[in-house]
Amino acid sequence: MSRVAFIGLGCSKNTTDLEYLMGYLRDSGLDIVNDITSSDYIVINTCGFIEPAVMEAIENIVQTGEKKPEGAKIIAAGCMVERFKDEFEEEFPEVDFYTGVHTLKEAGDFILKDSGLTIDESRVYGSARLIANHPYYAYIKIADGCNNRCSYCIIPSIRGDLKSRPEESIIREAEELIRSGVKEIILISQDSTKYGIDLYGEGRLVQLVEKINDLAGDFFIRLLYLNPDGINEDDIRRFSEIEKLVKYFEIPVQHISDKILSKMHRKSDSRKIKDVFSNIRKVMPEAFIRTTFIVGFPGEDENDFEELKGFLRDFAPDYAGFFEFQPEEGTKAFDMSDYVDNEKIESRILELESIQEQNTVERLKKMQNKEILAFAEGFSEDIEFIPEGRAIFQTPDIDGKTFFIDGRADRGYGPYKCSIEKIVYPDIYCKIVS
Repeated sequence: MSRVAFIGLGCSKNTTDLEYLMGYLRDSGLDIVNDITSSDYIVINTCGFIEPAVMEAIENIVQTGEKKPEGAKIIAAGCMVERFKDEFEEEFPEVDFYTGVHTLKEAGDFILKDSGLTIDESRVYGSARLIANHPYYAYIKIADGCNNRCSYCIIPSIRGDLKSRPEESIIREAEELIRSGVKEIILISQDSTKYGIDLYGEGRLVQLVEKINDLAGDFFIRLLYLNPDGINEDDIRRFSEIEKLVKYFEIPVQHISDKILSKMHRKSDSRKIKDVFSNIRKVMPEAFIRTTFIVGFPGEDENDFEELKGFLRDFAPDYAGFFEFQPEEGTKAFDMSDYVDNEKIESRILELESIQEQNTVERLKKMQNKEILAFAEGFSEDIEFIPEGRAIFQTPDIDGKTFFIDGRADRGYGPYKCSIEKIVYPDIYCKIVS
């Protein structure tokens, strides 16, 4: 039996794409392995969103070419391949087959044919899936592509316009995942608030979440990638009433200065962003809000930076990420002339991170006198003999870890009722109480 190893790079949307390919090959008779040195085929699903991601993909391709067993074949796929497909064959002779973001089945069929297996044409690609992360949670991609044309973003050039999945398909997959034991469904796309506009003529995200909520089973729902221009007061009220929805909202705002938001071609101005934050705080004071900012966008001056600091202090997001502006060829921002000095950008990020650390720690302190839910994922690699996982208000791989320093994590992943004993930013140390 031929063995296939996988290297997944980039975002959770990329991971989800790869999981369908893994399921397709497993159900077609191949053996999925973790070690590239014992494999016959190595699939690298690349990210090409920004230059550091492209460099990471190139590094992985080169290193895999050096480490692979003699005779093993490399298959490259995903965003970086899609973005640079015209130069790919010449630049990477170590790659035996490559394909883009919407054609991963072609990679699977290449492996099947090359290993001497017959392709079962009746097998529906995407109906089988092999979860790559801890199996108690799973991402569901509700749409692909994006109709926004932010001046810094290359994604529409790579993944195309918004393409929503039919509601029935999403519901069916959610049912299957819940039946298999998944305890948290995480809905993702490039801009989740636009879900359904292309299919139904209107946004259908709230209705979709309400229908998933009505499914039988004991599980949670989490929403990611909610652009503020797609959120209104009625959405917030309805979200507050959905029992299984984790009251955690990932709302990328990218900046707060109207001058910079306009140059970014964002669809929300500062007033809209502040209204969304204020309404969530008013309707769901228990909710956690995560956001992201691009720092050093061309033309960002001291006044713009002061606005950003003021927003962080006044609206105090619970979590936030700060990313250095990356000029990407093919975007409108690439041709802007008023770039900000790199040292200044680094200094600004450090200052913003300091403010945000205070926000997060203060919010976590407020949780110390409350019972929280947390999942245990196994023993920590950082602290010997201590189990680790995440609290319900921590999104996987983003918001820090939860360490269990007291009590028994003897019911698998949980969830467990816990109390916070100590905060060491960005992590928390908990006692399991039941």
